Amino acid sequence: MRLTWVSGDKEPQQVQYGDGKSQASEVTTFSQDNMCSSRALPSPAKDFGWHDPGYIHSAVMTGLQPSSTFSYRYGSDSVGWSNQIQFRTPPAGGSDELKFLAFGDMGKAPRDASVEHYIQPGSISVVEAMADDIEAGNVDSIFHIGDISYATGFLVEWDYFLHLINPLASQLSYMTAIGNHERDYADSGSVYVTPDSGGECGVAYETYFPMPTEAKDKPWYSIEQASVHFTVMSTEHDWTENSKQYEWMKKDMASVDRSKTPWLIFTGHRPMYSSAGGLLGVDDHFVQAVEPLLLANEVDLALFGHVHNYERTCAVYQKECKAMPVKDENGIDTYNNNNYSAPVQAVIGMAGFTLDSFPSNADSWSLARISEFGYVRVHATKEEIKLEYVNSNTRKVEDSFRITKGQGS
Repeated sequence: MRLTWVSGDKEPQQVQYGDGKSQASEVTTFSQDNMCSSRALPSPAKDFGWHDPGYIHSAVMTGLQPSSTFSYRYGSDSVGWSNQIQFRTPPAGGSDELKFLAFGDMGKAPRDASVEHYIQPGSISVVEAMADDIEAGNVDSIFHIGDISYATGFLVEWDYFLHLINPLASQLSYMTAIGNHERDYADSGSVYVTPDSGGECGVAYETYFPMPTEAKDKPWYSIEQASVHFTVMSTEHDWTENSKQYEWMKKDMASVDRSKTPWLIFTGHRPMYSSAGGLLGVDDHFVQAVEPLLLANEVDLALFGHVHNYERTCAVYQKECKAMPVKDENGIDTYNNNNYSAPVQAVIGMAGFTLDSFPSNADSWSLARISEFGYVRVHATKEEIKLEYVNSNTRKVEDSFRITKGQGS
């Protein structure tokens, strides 16, 4: 389990954890020279938005048992130590039960009258609601699917965001996917050339959130927790057929041992299905390239962000419903994947950024549409996935569905 923290000291520090274990930190940082710029586009990261990030320390805690709780602290005798913090490891791949929270597009907001260049008004209520779920012992891990801090070149706002999520990320595995507001900029290698990252070009994101990727600026990866295999792509890097990422996705999903991890969940930032139009509209080229991989590898559930609302589909492929859910005895929509037809897809970008409304007419594949701040709870066993959309202001479940397979279906 990797722990990352920020300090003003460039000398290595330590994380002390468990029963007398310790690990020295690796230290890195980034500079203005690492930021992108263009004559034709603004780059606050390279100019008036620059803020010295200090030194980012990262250490891997080894020898941990899955689904166990231990305490840790980080620092050094020279700079001081953090308080003791309790951490719970996620369940091992191949075990039965996993409870995780997922969302996209959260960002940050001030708790007072402070002014920031970019405020995401729902972020505080979402963090507070998720912190209560964690306190109740109902969460194993967290997935944040793109548009992380919305610093967009105003680097000090990464500090604000990291402070906001500290109650979550200090206690549980906090996994991320890259979004347009972390990576996109002209002539930088991103698929989309809008200046959405403010010149950060993924540098700040990959420094603060070192995921288990194969290399820098290749921010795709997979992990297994309990009965779920997660395939995490970057919608901002080349996904066209025969690209490095495409070949990786193809190989990764084809290699899943469904007897060990019967569920395959696919995540990325930009969605394949959304009722939103305009700048938030779906990129048909992306869908045409990647959606066939989901069907061919029998992806059960696909989670996306980018659009700032909650929307759930039927089991859908090429804009057609291949199967519809039926109500169970509790009135919950249930998809039976014993006879697999297509992935269920959900947009979950409602965790902070100003919400997007829906058009008056719904496509046939769109089964649930909610424009309120919140997040999703997911509970997976080897026979069932249950997803609940939670309104973070009321704490009420406003949509839920099940995907079943196995003897309990």
